[in-house]
Amino acid sequence: MYYLSKILIVVILFSIQTTWLDLFSVGGVVPDLALIWVVYCGVRFSKTTGVGSGIATGILQDSLSGGLLGVNTLSKSFIGLFFSALKDKIFVEGVIPVAFFLILSSLFDGLVFYFSMNTVLQGEVSSSFLYQSLPVYSFYNGMIGPVLFLVLNRFQDWLKPKNSGYGMG
Repeated sequence: MYYLSKILIVVILFSIQTTWLDLFSVGGVVPDLALIWVVYCGVRFSKTTGVGSGIATGILQDSLSGGLLGVNTLSKSFIGLFFSALKDKIFVEGVIPVAFFLILSSLFDGLVFYFSMNTVLQGEVSSSFLYQSLPVYSFYNGMIGPVLFLVLNRFQDWLKPKNSGYGMG
């Protein structure tokens, strides 16, 4: 049930991202629910789950994007590793810290994309991406992320088995 629920969440997030989020685009930029999921897994679950979710989500996102394979896998796995390794050393609770770390993660993700595309594809991405799209992308993820964290926390609480009989008597 544990892994099945994680797979179901990823399928739902990718379904929402590829279908409905275009309705809420700002200047052609939509939030990256996969990135938010990887940060959530890195912060909330074990190190292997955080890194594994980064790798699996990155591979799935690369496969569905039709672009250069490996860019999302690289950035998402590094982000999963970062939050999995540092979750005991940094405080990622509450709206402000979650938004802050999602903005930083989005900047890292965007820079990996930009530099990978410009080095591998010899300048296929315009430099306006850095000062127009990337800040909007980062801010958008920072705004949507805490809400998604709350929803995912509620879902995780709902999945936890109810312990009856403890503390009674």
